[in-house]
Order: sequence, then C-alpha cells, then structure tokens
Amino acid sequence: MDLSPRSILLIIAVICFVLAAIGVGFGGISLTAIGLAAFAGAFLVGEGGLKVG
Repeated sequence: MDLSPRSILLIIAVICFVLAAIGVGFGGISLTAIGLAAFAGAFLVGEGGLKVG
C-alpha cells in the first residue's frame, strides 16, 4: 500500500479530530486547528505532490 501525501494529511486530520473530541490536549496547542490545517492542506496537495496552476 502506497500512501500519497494527500492521504497522509487526511489521516493526520482524522487523528487530530478524534483526539480533540475525546479531550486530549497538548498544552497550548489546539488539535482542532491542526486537524483543520491538515485537512485544508490535503486539498492543496495532489496525488503526487503540490499542484501548481
């Protein structure tokens, strides 16, 4: 199974959302914000890398 950068970012986003939902915290770091950033980044990254144009 070959994971693309897009699927890695989506997996990170899901993990962050689940951890935020059950109340896990890492000091002043918001897991919801990290999850949203990873989710948005997944749309910027194509299957093979960053899409230009």
